Amino acid sequence: MRELYQVVEVGPAWYQENIPCQEACPVKTNCRGYLNLAAAGEFEKGWELALDPNPMASICGSVCAAPCETACRRKEVDKPLSIRYVKKFLSDWTHQNVRNDGHAYTQPPAPVFGPPRGTVAIVGAGCAGLSAASDLSKLGFGVTIYDALDQAGGTTLAGVPPFRLPREVIDRDIAGIVNENVQLKLSTYVGRDISLRELHDTNDAVLIAAGCFEPNYIGIPGEETEGVMAGIVFLERAYRGRPVEVGKRVIILGSGYTAMDCASTSWRLGAEHMYVIVRRSREEMVVDEEELTETEREGIEFVYLVSPTEVLADANGRVRGVVFIRNKLGEPDEKGRRSPVAIPGTEFEIPCDTVLLALGQAPETSWLSKEFPEFRVKRWRDIKVDPETYQTIVPKIFIGGDYRTAPTTIIEAVADGRSAAQQIARFLDENAISVNVPEYHEVVTLRRSSTPDNIGMISLEGELARVYHNMSVDYDRIPRQEMPKLSKNDRRGLFLEINQGYSEAQAIAESDRCLKCNFNIEIIGELCIICGGCVDVCPMDVIHMVDMSDVVDDGSIPAVGEAKKWQNGVAFFLDETACIRCALCVIRCPTDAITMNRYGTVMPAVGNVLPKESIDDEIHLDLTVAAKKAARPLPQYDPKLAVGYKPVNGHDHNGNGHHGDVKEKELVKQ
Repeated sequence: MRELYQVVEVGPAWYQENIPCQEACPVKTNCRGYLNLAAAGEFEKGWELALDPNPMASICGSVCAAPCETACRRKEVDKPLSIRYVKKFLSDWTHQNVRNDGHAYTQPPAPVFGPPRGTVAIVGAGCAGLSAASDLSKLGFGVTIYDALDQAGGTTLAGVPPFRLPREVIDRDIAGIVNENVQLKLSTYVGRDISLRELHDTNDAVLIAAGCFEPNYIGIPGEETEGVMAGIVFLERAYRGRPVEVGKRVIILGSGYTAMDCASTSWRLGAEHMYVIVRRSREEMVVDEEELTETEREGIEFVYLVSPTEVLADANGRVRGVVFIRNKLGEPDEKGRRSPVAIPGTEFEIPCDTVLLALGQAPETSWLSKEFPEFRVKRWRDIKVDPETYQTIVPKIFIGGDYRTAPTTIIEAVADGRSAAQQIARFLDENAISVNVPEYHEVVTLRRSSTPDNIGMISLEGELARVYHNMSVDYDRIPRQEMPKLSKNDRRGLFLEINQGYSEAQAIAESDRCLKCNFNIEIIGELCIICGGCVDVCPMDVIHMVDMSDVVDDGSIPAVGEAKKWQNGVAFFLDETACIRCALCVIRCPTDAITMNRYGTVMPAVGNVLPKESIDDEIHLDLTVAAKKAARPLPQYDPKLAVGYKPVNGHDHNGNGHHGDVKEKELVKQ
């Protein structure tokens, strides 16, 4: 069958779309940037870049859902980059090794310049509220955050176990937010200790980011039986010093991260049999594979395709078991998800001492309508919130975070809090902008002939011109570095962190796997002699020569129309999604017709879209090279140190004709 090829005009939007990790991140973190800096050994600079768009970066290094990893193109080669755990390494390393004026490092809060130009009250000291406070502070507004708990952190504090998220990690991010313009008022329940009306009348704006702490119930008989508890309540009690007992057999209803945490916490509290009940199949679960694997490793049993129908109680009114019915999956709905359908006559019982409901949460809204009748609705979703401005029917009151969207991931809550802050800033000052810089794009074209000789190395090619795209020796054969974890026998403590963290060698090795998606191939037609050498040498089948008659265009690019007039004309088709940036095509080209274009951008926010930046790391690496601190900053490790390193054809090879006993000083030129 004939294949047709679509012409796409190359511009800033195209370049940006080709950086999938950054595009997938809700706050547009320059993931590639801090990976590149980490690979160069610039750990503190890498941490600054990771922290810049995400005030909760330390927390995200431990428990982010990591949509960037799902989008990472490295998975087309082997496995995606471990972006989340490199961020964890950068946070841990910086806090442990960097000192400021002789004192231990703390995340720097935004500087304060003069008195605030307006005041904002924020209800909820979770990720959304804290992120909004951070942005508002940077924009010059004074913020007071109110929270009913005696510590800030919201769900990360009350709902995420310390064995996944140590409490000192939460404190790191809070320290980087609180300053002279950001005050915390804890143990203050809005609607009881202070009225929403008072916040409304004494501030220029109010943001409600109180999260979702009202548990969902499924309404089956016996649900109110003693021993049945909401998962979010159970986790808060377990990790905030309140007495809680689970017995020997625990049933967890639900299949999300809260369910995994409830199961693992029950095991740590002495339970011997834990059953996670899933209405659908394993494939429909939203929890990532690593989390599932770790939960299973602790002995938790998953029961798929079943639904609870009744909670059974003993003579004393305490839960003794749950009745279930088996399911089959029905037809896909409009979103493609298959709903469970009960199979009559397949009921069975599982005995238990405790039932934990991890079925999601919703906002508690009754306190809103006590003083503002405008918020008197039957369901919380009926509260009108403008999706663009986050504004409610009460002009000075805004709603953001999970309180607006229902429970989401931590990184999505951060993004929503930051977006809400931008809208509040515009409400208070129509000239307020989130990024005080003009939009800027940079495309640097770098080719072999424009760089000096013998000051860098390229994978498998030995001494060459400076490696303009900074790919390291053997980067394509370094396997994903698995996170060192506590063994099962050492995990019984409630506060013992499972993830032990990367070593420096592991962090550099993992970061070195990055495919540098801000670099893209360009073929200059005027210089190309159509020799086909680039097609022959490409290991990933990226470059194809195609007949111009197979090229489809809409007429918007005049040059394409002219080229299609040529008899027997050919074009080059480039599959950028498959390119691993090895630069063999650049090296092979006899006429210097193939270049690598490096793209950088700084874009201010528009509407509720967060700003993007991807340029600081490249500038920093260029300055490092210019200062001759390192001709080519990568790598700083012997590839053989990478766990699972696979030699080529059974022989260690470092890319310059020597074997794998080359020392670090030979890999990094001074």
